[in-house]
Amino acid sequence: MSTVIDLYKNLFGRKGIADGDVISLAEHGRSGGISTGQPFKFTDGVDYAIKITEVGTDLYIGFANPGTAESAAKWKAMKLDGSSGLKITWAGGSPTFNQVGTDLTALSYS
Repeated sequence: MSTVIDLYKNLFGRKGIADGDVISLAEHGRSGGISTGQPFKFTDGVDYAIKITEVGTDLYIGFANPGTAESAAKWKAMKLDGSSGLKITWAGGSPTFNQVGTDLTALSYS
């Protein structure tokens, strides 16, 4: 069974928290790594409300503007499937704020 730390290791291509630190990740906006063959950088200037649900090897993460009701269709949600490596899919097929955040596991991911 994958844990959040295992998924962190897969996402950031590092040995986990021992090698990566929150300050350098936040400062440089780095995700991925040359060692994983999937380097990329991103910036996102909005602070989000985040909801996380872990079920077996899957991790569901919902994002919304702070104060958004979970029942409002103003969430975006991603699924991290850790059953065989790491596969990332989005609710509704795209990272748009048009999902309901009450039960992230019930959304359709592709």
